[in-house]
Amino acid sequence: MSQNTNYSSVTPTQATKLEGDDKRNYIRNLFDDIATRYDFLRTLVFLGHTSLWYRQALRDLQLQPGEKILDVGCGTGESTRCLNRFYPGIQIEGMDLSPGMLSVARSMDADSNYFEGDVCSIPRPDCTYDVVVTAFTFRNFPNREVSLAQMLRVLRPGGRLLILDHFYPEKPVLWRNIYTIWMSKIVPQIVRPFIADTTPYRYLAQSIINQLKMPDFIQLIETSGAKVTKTNTYTGGAAGRLIAVRHPFA
Repeated sequence: MSQNTNYSSVTPTQATKLEGDDKRNYIRNLFDDIATRYDFLRTLVFLGHTSLWYRQALRDLQLQPGEKILDVGCGTGESTRCLNRFYPGIQIEGMDLSPGMLSVARSMDADSNYFEGDVCSIPRPDCTYDVVVTAFTFRNFPNREVSLAQMLRVLRPGGRLLILDHFYPEKPVLWRNIYTIWMSKIVPQIVRPFIADTTPYRYLAQSIINQLKMPDFIQLIETSGAKVTKTNTYTGGAAGRLIAVRHPFA
């Protein structure tokens, strides 16, 4: 797949199965294209719940001044700004693959340190951070196992990894069916007046439907060198949080 945006060359369902450079280029181009409208459209698509999920997932971490935090896939910086607001004095960096998203983040938060980087090759030394956070990103990573290994590598032993992401509700069946119709049928119509190509939001729906289930997520993390210590679900399972601790000798 070319580095030029070419959504017609792959369907959203196929895109969820891409790996390596193909997935990396697809995601970079997709988010570059929607960066300036991303926050507005996300508010529409999730009816304002995303900001609520950030607050629920991030405000009980009890971070201390001076602790070093990495926000992986920081996008337009909402999660980075939330953490700075909740925990004054922390040292936080935001990393993203998309230059367009980083440009928006810097325009809204000139004081934080944002840098371009790939989760499969985080450009930081081992054991740099006390906490690594990644929100609504894991479905977009080029390789699950390599991404997890890299996030744990840059954590100090005993450091925490927090993953917040969309999940496909399993029960009750009625809620799952409503959610499926909303994401796959209604959302593309909602965003159509604001965006020329609705592919990013059709990809969003498919990536959530194809997301790992929470037990599978836990197993993946615990075979990668960390112990899951806490899980939460929000809004009937439409979003979920996992907190894991890196093994002292991993």
